Amino acid sequence: MLAATLLFPLIACSDDTPPDWVPEARQQSGQLGKQLVATLTEALSEEGPAGGVQICKVEAPKIAARVSGSRFEVARTALRVRNPDNAADGWEASVLRRFKARMAEGADPAGLEAWEVETVDGNRVGRYMKAIPMGSQCVVCHGENINPELAETIDKLYPQDEATGFAPGELRGAFTVTVDLSASD
Repeated sequence: MLAATLLFPLIACSDDTPPDWVPEARQQSGQLGKQLVATLTEALSEEGPAGGVQICKVEAPKIAARVSGSRFEVARTALRVRNPDNAADGWEASVLRRFKARMAEGADPAGLEAWEVETVDGNRVGRYMKAIPMGSQCVVCHGENINPELAETIDKLYPQDEATGFAPGELRGAFTVTVDLSASD
């Protein structure tokens, strides 16, 4: 249960000085992104888009667990998810909406990040998010015109899928990192 919340800048600007744990959270989210891209690229080249969907279903959670550690929990989230387990919580949804608004104003999604510190059950917890823009290679599985056979595979694996209809450059989601700050107190 949330006991109290101390908010830091929700949308960071280049002149904002982040708390000392943010650089490591950035690194952790970057690791998840790099490992996912490498694994997906390999699956797509060997097995095609259906293999990529399978990687996201089975391997992405394992990769996130490997990147996470005793102090960090790293994951992905979005406003429209394929996997309901990745649904945004209240803070994440608010940040994602702010990311979208900033992008509509012309902000580069590569620079969009957010952080805050919360107290949860008496423990200080850092929250960090980094925007994930929709890449051109992602339209095969997340775009508007998905191959019917691939759409059938997606429907079987993700009957509650909401993660289609995107165009390159749009906000696809975000990496989200939760950091246990109680050890640093």
